[in-house]
Amino acid sequence: MTVPTGTAPGHWRPEPSTSLFGSAWIGGVAPLAIESATQFAPGPPPAIDSETYQVEYDEVKDYGRVDSRVRTPAQTQTARFYSDAGIGPMQAALREFATRRGLNIVESARMFAAADMAIADGAITVWHAKLRYMWWRPITAIRNGDADGNDATLGDDTWTPLIGTPPYPDWPSGLCSVVGTVTTVLTRLNGDGSLDLNVTSAAAGETRHFATKAEMAQEAIDGRIWSGIHFRTADAVSITSGTNVADYILDHYFQPTD
Repeated sequence: MTVPTGTAPGHWRPEPSTSLFGSAWIGGVAPLAIESATQFAPGPPPAIDSETYQVEYDEVKDYGRVDSRVRTPAQTQTARFYSDAGIGPMQAALREFATRRGLNIVESARMFAAADMAIADGAITVWHAKLRYMWWRPITAIRNGDADGNDATLGDDTWTPLIGTPPYPDWPSGLCSVVGTVTTVLTRLNGDGSLDLNVTSAAAGETRHFATKAEMAQEAIDGRIWSGIHFRTADAVSITSGTNVADYILDHYFQPTD
């Protein structure tokens, strides 16, 4: 799929560290279980002249730059953790969960089917919104901050994020959709409000244990900002969207038959 790019303020465009829009076709795939790709759509990103945009612009500009003076070593480690905690590591975490918790074949099949269907429909929702809004990444926004029509956004044409910018628009976050879907499925199937998930990130060189959904969701949101690749709301709305997708799927499918 060829996706046109633009140069207007707010419009996504490839940067030196990115290629053309990656996997754009996902936004046109029919969902597996939810009614449509727009059923749980996040709506538009904050406008450039809004207070929310100004606050989030300054936050990622300060905390997400490669040579940040305000990001702590612990925050840098979390950013690196979530640079490699997506679908692959999540699948490994689900396998470890099933083994550690002693799930039988029926329980395992139900968990994997629900989680992977939610991940897929969450990704379709996200990519459909990316294609619709084509919202620029922090690297583009900050390097063009003096030409965006907002006098409060101070630009920096040398600004570089901590990790490489993914090759698709900012709004909304794909990684946070995965976190939202998986944590919702496990929390509901566990039945006691716990998550109890161990996720390993090769980039960070560590395994983290998450006791609750809220714990992992907050870390994922923060980590993507500290990475310099997302504005905060783009992450937060994807946690909500992923949660809604997973809740719908569990409410309509995979219920016990006896």
